Amino acid sequence: MLKGAGMSIGRGALSALAVLAVAAAPARASAEATGGPPHVIAVVDVGEGPSGVAANPLTHRVYVANFREDSVSVIDGTSNTVVATIAVGSGPAAVGVNHVTNLVYVAEQNSGVSVIDGDTNQVVGHISIGGLPDGVAVDFAQNQVYVTNYLANTVTLLDGATGQIIDTIPVGVNPLGIAFDPQSRRVLSANSGDDSVSVIDADSELVVDTWPVSGSSCASVAINPRTQRLYVSCRASNSVVGIDAASGQGIGVASVGSWPTGVAVNPRTNHVLSANQLSSSVTFVSGGTMQVLGTVSQGIGFSPTYVAVDYRSGHAFVTNQDSATVSVIGPLAA
Repeated sequence: MLKGAGMSIGRGALSALAVLAVAAAPARASAEATGGPPHVIAVVDVGEGPSGVAANPLTHRVYVANFREDSVSVIDGTSNTVVATIAVGSGPAAVGVNHVTNLVYVAEQNSGVSVIDGDTNQVVGHISIGGLPDGVAVDFAQNQVYVTNYLANTVTLLDGATGQIIDTIPVGVNPLGIAFDPQSRRVLSANSGDDSVSVIDADSELVVDTWPVSGSSCASVAINPRTQRLYVSCRASNSVVGIDAASGQGIGVASVGSWPTGVAVNPRTNHVLSANQLSSSVTFVSGGTMQVLGTVSQGIGFSPTYVAVDYRSGHAFVTNQDSATVSVIGPLAA
């Protein structure tokens, strides 16, 4: 059963999927140096085809969706070691964490959403969703989950406690990445098919605006709630686009590496990170000026796809899809 729920949402075979016990995998890297620019401090072996990644800043656990082997690797972000590998449904592509309930939501392209208890590393439920689920965002205050459905051009709203589908919201063409802004209570969906961002009001469950993006093949979005700035990775234009989340107006475009797929922001330092899939690098951008601050290549594997930030530790975690590794970058100091 889900925590706090009165019923199970597990689906027969999937709810019984076992956690694969593994020994802690050693991180392949040197110890973190004091100070200096951001750099790779560890490389962690995970499952095949690591894709989506999310960090819980309260527990310092990092969850990696291994797309090619239908599993989630759990990394202890304090030691940079794998502490569990959890079998999930087919084609896990993205991960979202509710740090209040410590439940983890895994979007699976071929089956729906698996729910993992972060305390036990057990699958505690599954929700069947069609349309190729590909992105996850969590409203931790209301305990609700938003999932993009790439082929259906919709976002599915789930009750995080019961797993029941609350609503299905039409958005733009081929939505991929999604983010929740706790300040404005808006949900922001990156639509790769028409290069736009759909703005969903979380309370009315309606699209209240659509913002055009000055880039091509939009893939991911990241919001800094403190500054109310949104960042969109645009793969075909090799850029990250900054948008004022209050007005929807562009604030600048940063030229980054080749085919930037994942984007993340550290709300404390206002660093924006772009995972550049075809140039095997991560670009750092100032969230205020949209100026490129630097690029990290050493220690980054093949096809870096997505990136997540643990803002409390200041570390970033980059999935290297064709290396079956996660590169840990630190420190992200102000």
